[in-house]
Amino acid sequence: MRLCFISNPNSTHTRRWVGWFARHGHTVSLVADVPLQEPWSEVPVIDLSRIFYAPIIRFPIWAIWLRRFLRQWRPDILHAHRVNSAGWLAAASGFHPLVITPWGTDLYQLPQQSRLARWLAHYVLQHADLITADAMDLLQTARHYGADPACLSLIQWGVDLSHFYPGPADISLRTELGLIGGPIILSPRGVNPIYNLDIIIQAMPAVRASLPGAILLIRDYNTDSIYKRHLEELITSLDLSKAVRWIGRVEPCERVVDIYRLADVVVSVPMSDSTPVSILEALACGIPVITTDLPALHEWLVPGESGLMVPQRDPHALATAICQILTNDKLSDRFRQIGPKIVETRANHQLEMKKMEALYQTLL
Repeated sequence: MRLCFISNPNSTHTRRWVGWFARHGHTVSLVADVPLQEPWSEVPVIDLSRIFYAPIIRFPIWAIWLRRFLRQWRPDILHAHRVNSAGWLAAASGFHPLVITPWGTDLYQLPQQSRLARWLAHYVLQHADLITADAMDLLQTARHYGADPACLSLIQWGVDLSHFYPGPADISLRTELGLIGGPIILSPRGVNPIYNLDIIIQAMPAVRASLPGAILLIRDYNTDSIYKRHLEELITSLDLSKAVRWIGRVEPCERVVDIYRLADVVVSVPMSDSTPVSILEALACGIPVITTDLPALHEWLVPGESGLMVPQRDPHALATAICQILTNDKLSDRFRQIGPKIVETRANHQLEMKKMEALYQTLL
């Protein structure tokens, strides 16, 4: 098939999805609605920002360019990842068959911000021939904004199980990061306000009161510099400088598994979420997880059976949950045994992409 994607070329999600189809015999092109930061030799990327860039008015210009490109390149399918931006362009192109994949915030939050955003979400979803998402809750949200129920399909981003599986921690990495002694709490999400990293930091004094050697690892990527400054000031004010480690870019990306295996618990407490791949990766590695009590997460976790959930922005509840896992070996061992089985049966990246391939073929 000839597949044209519109998406953020810097996202790991985009690269794993589009790259899979490029490696499996399909001809692909990627139209980037976000400036390309690093070259990608595997897939031809057309950076729209190099063609034209200006606030707001770039979208009509890009839409005109996209119509011409699609007439020339003649794809079998156009697939936009995200309802906003990429979805706007795809719908405006008038091309069919059109696939739309919402990522979460583009439906959970943006349509609530203005009437125009709601209208645009409705416009995009109404033009789609197929809508995929990684949670039933997100599909129901799409339906709320006008999606045809007959066009909805559940497809996971999935986890590469050839890399993410239970295994021993890399002792040299522990030494390299100065992680001596105490338990490790990992925050795997980007440094952005939506992920509530400030709440994790605020929970740490209570955690260290029970477990003085506990260390918080924060992955430093997709970083909002203003928010990071706020977090650094918070760390200083709470006298946690010796209890927090920032982890920069991890190369190659497969080494991320070594970061998960260092952790005794993985914490992700955003304000809204669909199915976070980072949580699935942690589960695949057999690491206990704590998440926000959100509808989409209930599709994966049974509180107390396969993980723990806490209310939004509640550092006390989060500290209690962290200590519960770190001090209860029986509970922690149960989570470690159940996690990999959940991912193996429901979120195998290879199988999910084969399902997607079959959906593409059905559209044709």
